[in-house]
Amino acid sequence: MVDELIYLIGLILVLLIILQKALTDGKKRKRQLEAALQENYGKPNTRKWQSKDLEIISWYTERNLKNHAVDFLTWQDLDMDEVYCQMAYTSSSVGDDYLYYLLHHPARSEEELKDLEEIISYYQTGEEARIGLQMLFREMGRLKNYSLSQYMDFMQDMVPGKNIGHHLVNVLLLLSLLITTVYTGIGLVLLFGLLCFNFISYFRHRAEMEPCLTSFRYILTLLDYSAKIERQLNPAWKEMKESLREKNKSFEGFRKNAFLVVSRGNMAGQGMEVILDYLRMCFHPDIIKFNSMLKQLQQHMDELWEIYALLGKLDSCLAIGEYRTYLSYYCIPRFQDEKEIILEKAYHPLVEKAVPNSLDMKQNILLTGSNASGKSTFLKTMGINILLAMTIHTCTAERLQLPFCRLFTAISLKDSLRLKESYYMAEIRAIKRILDFGKEEEQVVCMVDEVLRGTNTMERIAAATQILKEISSEGILCIAATHDEELTRTLEKEYENYHFEEELVEGDVRFSYQLKKGRVSSSNAIRLLEEFGFSRQITEGARKMIDDYKRQGEWR
Repeated sequence: MVDELIYLIGLILVLLIILQKALTDGKKRKRQLEAALQENYGKPNTRKWQSKDLEIISWYTERNLKNHAVDFLTWQDLDMDEVYCQMAYTSSSVGDDYLYYLLHHPARSEEELKDLEEIISYYQTGEEARIGLQMLFREMGRLKNYSLSQYMDFMQDMVPGKNIGHHLVNVLLLLSLLITTVYTGIGLVLLFGLLCFNFISYFRHRAEMEPCLTSFRYILTLLDYSAKIERQLNPAWKEMKESLREKNKSFEGFRKNAFLVVSRGNMAGQGMEVILDYLRMCFHPDIIKFNSMLKQLQQHMDELWEIYALLGKLDSCLAIGEYRTYLSYYCIPRFQDEKEIILEKAYHPLVEKAVPNSLDMKQNILLTGSNASGKSTFLKTMGINILLAMTIHTCTAERLQLPFCRLFTAISLKDSLRLKESYYMAEIRAIKRILDFGKEEEQVVCMVDEVLRGTNTMERIAAATQILKEISSEGILCIAATHDEELTRTLEKEYENYHFEEELVEGDVRFSYQLKKGRVSSSNAIRLLEEFGFSRQITEGARKMIDDYKRQGEWR
């Protein structure tokens, strides 16, 4: 008896030591994570991106795409996938999805941005509150290799299985056990037959459930953490806290006994898990519970989407605050009714050591300069800043003042072989969409690079002149880049001229990337040919052709 008591005491002590170590290790990991969040805040985003990550993340945006969303061409022109990856300091799948959605949907009023700014600035300045919330989102984590929102849509359309068959077989199993007490042989045959039937049908039903199980686990995690997050929110945000609390209550039935479905043990396991697995195969409690969980989920899918969006918005706001800290400098935009854009010391967030530029745009602008002088980068800088102003209330500039607007670009067009569409066809489609939206009441702002470059010089200058005049007459605020100096003459009443220029220093081309007012004053194309050793026959012949053209008005 004494030996058994000593053994029991020793076992209890070992268990206590193991428990204490687990608690100590857990606290240590928590302290390490808190220290890392504090130390790395605002440092370059080191997240590793897989090839399909953005495709997975984009599902939520595509299912919720609204009419005022940024169109695909503008998103591609501005390299917004890369901008997103740079700012995605989010910690959860819902945060990833919502930030991508947010960047696609410019606000149309200051009220929308005011709500967003309140959350961003609260966590940006309150380190303790920020770290506490980031810890919860880190613990919530991400799903890998598939989109929760995609599976939520899939589950919404699933037809829940009927449980009556499972209950009937379970009743028959109990009856067969009773029969064995009277007619042993018959009872055992019936029992064995029913068990075989249940085993076979179990794996068929389980295979049908399998695609949803990971989603169920993450949804349960989402609901658990929404309750924890609600308790940590700013007490002043009563409406948000109440909304989370009430919506969470809708899923009490969904969560009850969910362990029967989502914590299924491995068949190679030991002890209690093996016993539970055999009980599941015999009586199907997990399948029965799954069917009822699916029904409850479908009944409350709207509430789940609202929780999804609320938590996603919070995680996105944490990321935006950290992105602001990462940037060299930033400003909060100011919005106005006047058709004017004031941009001061704006820089491209993806360009290392980017040269900042300023612009007061009261009328449309024609931008000239040679290749690689900075025209396209400036168009993208301006477009990105306008989009970020209306989506995340943050600009990579010292100042940005602008009206709420619809933003369109036609910058990086490509031939579409799949659609059998030439470069010129892609250009005219891109420009036509701008003119079509220009007829709406909403203010339109556009950036166009090399209007109609896909056609011959004579027709290009004539057509580009008329298109840019039409854009101006529709009240669209436009900045267009061109190599055609003739356009600066044909459009001098409608468009103000700005340019970028370069200089040759000791045989090398140097670009200042500084935006300057007026037409470009010189061209270095032929001089560059000389510097690179092209023959005098080429360079002098080219100069003579230019002189003849200027005198006679035609090429010879």
